[in-house]
Amino acid sequence: SSGINAEWPLRPGAAGILLPGSASISDPCEPGFVKAHSFMSYEHQDELACGAQTLLRALSHGGYKEILAMKGARKITFENAVMFDGIIVTPSKLAYEKPTEPAEAMETNGS
Repeated sequence: SSGINAEWPLRPGAAGILLPGSASISDPCEPGFVKAHSFMSYEHQDELACGAQTLLRALSHGGYKEILAMKGARKITFENAVMFDGIIVTPSKLAYEKPTEPAEAMETNGS
């Protein structure tokens, strides 16, 4: 089915292949084994995985028109839930939280 074929490009991203510590994909343009996501920030890696998960869930419930932005289709956002034939697809929530510098370290470094 075409729906299943459209899922294949989203599955690795949704599974976290571009997250820190993953096997990843090597960048064919770089000498040696350089992970394709090594130049992405942690925030961007998390957004990519969450976006792929949300799109994959929408696609599995018949949201191909929305994913392809076909005329007359609703817009999929990563902030609001969308309903497909009575099934609510909610966007994935970001997991990465940028670490904050402890107050003591800031005082000793800057004051």
